[in-house]
Amino acid sequence: MLRKRKEILLVLCTIAMIMMIGIGIVSPILPHYARSFGVNITMVGLLITVFGLARIAIDVPAGSLVEIFGRRSMLVLGPALLGVASFCCSMARSYLQLLCFRFLQGLGSGLYTTAAMVMLADISNVRTRGPMMSFYQGAILIGAGLGPTVGGYIADAWGIRAPFIVYSLMAALATIWAYVKLPETKSPKAAKAISDDDIEINDKEDDVKQQAAIVKGIIKLFKKREFLLGSLVTFSIFFTRTGTQNQLIPLLGADRIGLSASLIGTVLTIVTIFQFIALFIVGKLSVRLPRKTLITPGCILLGIGLVLVAFSKNYSYLLISAMVMGVGIGMAGPVISAYVADTLSRDEYGIGMGLYRAISDIGFVVGPVTLGWLADIGGFTRPILINAAFVISIACIFHIFARETAK
Repeated sequence: MLRKRKEILLVLCTIAMIMMIGIGIVSPILPHYARSFGVNITMVGLLITVFGLARIAIDVPAGSLVEIFGRRSMLVLGPALLGVASFCCSMARSYLQLLCFRFLQGLGSGLYTTAAMVMLADISNVRTRGPMMSFYQGAILIGAGLGPTVGGYIADAWGIRAPFIVYSLMAALATIWAYVKLPETKSPKAAKAISDDDIEINDKEDDVKQQAAIVKGIIKLFKKREFLLGSLVTFSIFFTRTGTQNQLIPLLGADRIGLSASLIGTVLTIVTIFQFIALFIVGKLSVRLPRKTLITPGCILLGIGLVLVAFSKNYSYLLISAMVMGVGIGMAGPVISAYVADTLSRDEYGIGMGLYRAISDIGFVVGPVTLGWLADIGGFTRPILINAAFVISIACIFHIFARETAK
């Protein structure tokens, strides 16, 4: 059984790495691609935000879909949709078309991410969850780290649309790998319950009961203080990754420092490399240390890195800032996912992880538009400092009011 779980973890990590290479490939050029349609920074933020809106729209339904249709089917469907939408992005002829295709990308990403988190919860327990989440996060970071630099050079060599084509090919590869290698991890008891429901699918009374059960489950989760505080921490990290890391840093690098796409990609890769270094250490420490002793310092370190970014005036200084940010995210990111999973019972995994992703993805949505609007008004420094203050404040609230979940 242990060997089987390790095999599933390895397959999930491989798929995540392939997909994140694709996502990373477009990250250094996406803001500039949006500006090629003649839009301002706020509209650039909307392009990133619409991806998050789609994830919010699908996160909670995805939690139910993995219970109805199984984890494996969603892990195949998500990358497939992402790949088709990515190719369409490369063919976009207007900002509106690009916006629509980015929404479809978000739907595919949300399906895959929620299903993967549920499958990870299926194959782990309180003791193994921290290392497994760290290992999975490490695979994501390897992909995300390789992607930006490669994407920058691809754009410099073949044009700003080329990274999207490569992105679609990477998603197609992930789809095939998921279809061939992933088993179903939904318990037989849950599968039987779903089959019984399917027999009476036309029974309106059963439909009402099912909807009521979902609503009741969501209300129950909102009453869990630790679940909400943990989700809020991830909200702040997502807010930072999309608002500052993926939007303002590329624009600041180009406008203030005059960096090329390849050098901007290198900065984003440095963030990811140092995330991975921190993650490797944290993955081992998470077995022996309480979750909060890693989450809170990580968030504070992320805030310090943001302050350094705000005042970056040259390439070297920006690289140092990226290193500090990477260590902070690497310390807090995977451990907070394990923390939230600790607060859920097994029958809450589907709806719980869906709701967790939805709350987190609100940060994905709010960050780019809010920080983009502030940057349009007064430049890059102020919004990045506001971002730093927000992350540190959330970390302090979490540390004071959240109880420890890992003994």
